Amino acid sequence: MIYGTRLTQAREFCLLTQRALADEIGISQGTLSNAERDLTELPFSVLTQFATTTGFPVDFFQQAPRVTFEGLPTHFRARAGMSVKESNQAKRGGEIVAEAAVTMLDHLEGPALTLASMPLGTDPEIAAKGARDALGLSPHEPAIGLPVLLEHAGVLVVALPLPNTRRDAFSLWLQDRLVLALLDVDAGDRQLWSTAHELGHGLLHRGAGASKTLEQEADEFAMHFLTPLDAMRREMPAHPTIQDFALLKRRWGVSIAALIRTARRLERIDEQRYTSLFKQMAARGERLRERAAIAPIKPRGFRAMAETLYGPHPAQGLARSANWTPAFAEDVLSRHATGSELPSRRITNVVSISSLRARRA
Repeated sequence: MIYGTRLTQAREFCLLTQRALADEIGISQGTLSNAERDLTELPFSVLTQFATTTGFPVDFFQQAPRVTFEGLPTHFRARAGMSVKESNQAKRGGEIVAEAAVTMLDHLEGPALTLASMPLGTDPEIAAKGARDALGLSPHEPAIGLPVLLEHAGVLVVALPLPNTRRDAFSLWLQDRLVLALLDVDAGDRQLWSTAHELGHGLLHRGAGASKTLEQEADEFAMHFLTPLDAMRREMPAHPTIQDFALLKRRWGVSIAALIRTARRLERIDEQRYTSLFKQMAARGERLRERAAIAPIKPRGFRAMAETLYGPHPAQGLARSANWTPAFAEDVLSRHATGSELPSRRITNVVSISSLRARRA
């Protein structure tokens, strides 16, 4: 049996329209549409062509899907101009990778979710303080390594093999599991802010659709979570320069632009200085690529689960379990940290996933 949802997943993940893919494999768009809606079944020869074109094994389409994001409110943090086609690609990739993670969790015991969603309208500053407390972060401690800290708190964090996109991250609730998907970003400060922003959506906006107001609340949450104002009052100089902001960026992991906005909020700079600092950055070409570059941090949990179940080189075992190609499995695994790639002793000790263990039969 062929599952139409699988056909749609593979097609949209590859950014193919029904017409383009139907033309490629020699069938009508109507036939493909009916197959995706489970109204007809593709002949095996056509399915083989579909598999070759999309890069997924035939067995992938014959396995009932366990995870679908359809109908679930999904919040994206993305650059301007993200198309529906691109958001669908990210969601289909999230479904595919999250399903593999959920399947592995059937055989493992890991951290329980210690972060709870809050009623709509909760003050983002209060929510941010509560989240920091739940994660064991002191009021003056940076949240470096946030993707891994969230995994320790029971959030399912997956990294998707989608390079060079205009999307940074998205989040949603899958039943009682908070899922946060990270896409390839080359700037660690942007990744950290996107992760905190999506955490804000997860805690503040469960079940709510997207809106400009909710985006503003998620950014407010990220600001209070990543740069608590009491800590910034202690550490930010009275008349900060770009170099001062660069030093603070190294410590707190957030962008210089975000720190300038915080300085204005704290009245360490006036409106004229605020404008001047951004003009300086623009003149030096630093609005899009700031100084004091910070590397992104990979989540660890997905790879740790695969290593626990399939050994230190888990691509083949993961591919067999998920009905992926070994190359796709390796691509997904490469987005998740090995033990040696974790950035600090604190994070290594907290989230080596040593708490994961095989369930007893």
